[in-house]
Parts: sequence; C-alpha cells; structure tokens
Amino acid sequence: MRYKRKEAFRYQLTDTLDAVFTLKVAEDTLSSKGHALIYNISPNGLRFRTEYDLPVGDTRLLLQIQFILNGNKITMPGQIIWKKKLGNQFEYGYEGTEDNEAKQKIINGLKELSRMENKDTL
Repeated sequence: MRYKRKEAFRYQLTDTLDAVFTLKVAEDTLSSKGHALIYNISPNGLRFRTEYDLPVGDTRLLLQIQFILNGNKITMPGQIIWKKKLGNQFEYGYEGTEDNEAKQKIINGLKELSRMENKDTL
C-alpha cells in the first residue's frame, strides 16, 4: 500500500461522509452508483470504504466519487491507488485527478469544518 505521508495535510474526519461513485471508461459509465463512506480527505485524495470489490491499477478506468462537504457538492474524478479487505468491506486509497475546482472546494470545506470543530472545543 502506498501512502502520501509528505502530503500537505490529510484531514481525519470525526464523522464519515456519505459518498456515491461510478466507474467510467472515457465518457462511458460502466456501473450503477455505489455507496461509500469517506474516512479521511485531502485536496488530492481520500480514503473510503465500501462493500464493492473495485479494480486497482487499471489506468483505463476512472472512478468518479461525489460527496457533500459543508453543503457543497463535490465531484472528484480519480483512480484507486490501493485496496485492503476489512471483513465484508474493502478500504481504498483514492487519488483525484487534476481538478482545481474540486481541490479548492475541498480546501475551503475543510477549513470551515476545522473552524467549526475548534469552536466547539473552546
């Protein structure tokens, strides 16, 4: 498994985020929507769990994951980097493609989330 330990920040979520995803090749959708839970997130990627056994390392496939962060709907296209089986679920490391709009929405959402959590602890 490959981790980006030198990444600027990865936010460990207190509560998981619900997400839906689809698998695509070019513009063709190959799957119906699947459900996932996001456990941590950064502007460049995230870690999620789902019951689906998804392919890893096929560069032709694009996973598109959608979630809501602080009221903002974010669509993050990317690829699965690693996979680990956990009981009847799978955990994945996911790396987003170069989508500056999604990255900026994530940065803004995480800043707001951090402010709200810090305010609650004061």
